[in-house]
Amino acid sequence: MPRRFIALTSLAVGAALTVTVTLATPALAKGTTQASITGPGLAHPVAVSVAAGSEALPGQGDALSSLADQTGLFTVLFGPSIGDVRMPDMPSRLRPPPAAATLGPKYTVTYTVPGITPAPGQANDQIRQYLYPRAAGGPAIYTLPGQRGFGQPLQATGWLRGTPQLTATLTRLGIPAGASLPSAPSSAASVPAAPAPAAPAPAAAAPAAAPKPNDTTAPAWLIATIASAVAIVIAGTTSWLLRWKQRRTAGHAPV
Repeated sequence: MPRRFIALTSLAVGAALTVTVTLATPALAKGTTQASITGPGLAHPVAVSVAAGSEALPGQGDALSSLADQTGLFTVLFGPSIGDVRMPDMPSRLRPPPAAATLGPKYTVTYTVPGITPAPGQANDQIRQYLYPRAAGGPAIYTLPGQRGFGQPLQATGWLRGTPQLTATLTRLGIPAGASLPSAPSSAASVPAAPAPAAPAPAAAAPAAAPKPNDTTAPAWLIATIASAVAIVIAGTTSWLLRWKQRRTAGHAPV
């Protein structure tokens, strides 16, 4: 009887641990580890990275996290609300798309994001955006459609308007931001400034039912609940075995 009970308890504990690890693992790869910027005036790509074994996440404040915040990387990966937290330097949707004549020099930033699901023709673990730091009205950001994030399409593609913080960040990294171009008449033709796998959606909003990061990973309370249940089972098993051993010893004690 005790051996059967121990076996069943061990199976239950093992199953609980397996579920916990399985649910928690996707949450370990949600940030970017490196960015590479290329464009006019740069003798070689500008590389921005984090320490080995870590990743840049929203609001962390390091150079890579700030760049990702300000170009909207986390917005395109997870949607505009990112767990209901909005940073003041996040870009906003740009409506209507800008005219090509108002964009100025184009720079390409390629982020390394471990764990994303590549679309056909998309490099593993990479998200690409085009940056226009001298665009009229402030820096503009274009995210190519057709790219994929964590098991799903990007939650926002097309045009975003960056904040002045992006210009300052690019300048610190050695990108010759310069002065913005004068605004062009609103009647000017709006075209994407760079070829893309598909035509950019004109000011298309992110899907209404777009899942948030918490939809694809186990929330902290669930993981904590499972871990607590495992601890309770182990403690109960240990206590039961001690009591059973004591009763058995008492039953065999000499009179």
